[in-house]
Amino acid sequence: MSRRQRRAPAPGVARIRRQHRRQALRAILPSAFGTGSWGLIAGIAMVQSGLTLPQAIGMSLLVYSGTTQLAALPLMAAGASQAMIALTAILTGLRFIVYSASVSRDIGRLPLPKRLMWGYLMSDSGMAVYQMRRARETPPQRIFLYMSYNAPVWVAWHLGSLAGIGLAAALPADPRYAWLGILAVLVITVPMVASRAAIGAAAASAFVAIVGWHWPWRLGMFLAILAGVAAALAIERFVGRPDPGVQPR
Repeated sequence: MSRRQRRAPAPGVARIRRQHRRQALRAILPSAFGTGSWGLIAGIAMVQSGLTLPQAIGMSLLVYSGTTQLAALPLMAAGASQAMIALTAILTGLRFIVYSASVSRDIGRLPLPKRLMWGYLMSDSGMAVYQMRRARETPPQRIFLYMSYNAPVWVAWHLGSLAGIGLAAALPADPRYAWLGILAVLVITVPMVASRAAIGAAAASAFVAIVGWHWPWRLGMFLAILAGVAAALAIERFVGRPDPGVQPR
């Protein structure tokens, strides 16, 4: 028996995976337009901030985070220190630590190269759908499910980002293009705000972000992320918990 035959999944497993792939595409497609639009704005912003074509493509592929890219670009254009740019990138990516902790039981036993690749492909919209549906599957199927939700987001993002990089040369420099990025983020996030925890997280994050808009070192953004995570955890723990005096049926 060849190595390829030994690695081939059983017919039943292959059928389940095809079903998961179709379900993942149907679940991700509604937010794919917003993801691509967000990538488009990030691509335009990179070139209009002064990056060369290879630098913009490299940043898109390596960073793979619109929030981090758009937060770091003004600092790069202003000549900020590399330490400040790195700190900003770390702060804007702290949410991925929470995401990683939530999937550690599913992918924590994989070899290191696979864990690095799986972590690189992690996305906000892909993780939102994955977390809602992971409980229905067995642990071996969750790994394939994770990839089925996050890989299409990676494709949509980079198609938009590369299109933005290509279009940037034909567009005049204008900071007013930033509002398109805000619309793209709303397209992605609004469908996810469908539970009490999500509503509480969105409200807390928005409040802190508005209050801390002019705080130095982008502390408002960092604290808004912490406030959203704390609000969601608090609601899940206290509001989502059944009343001790009421016995479940």
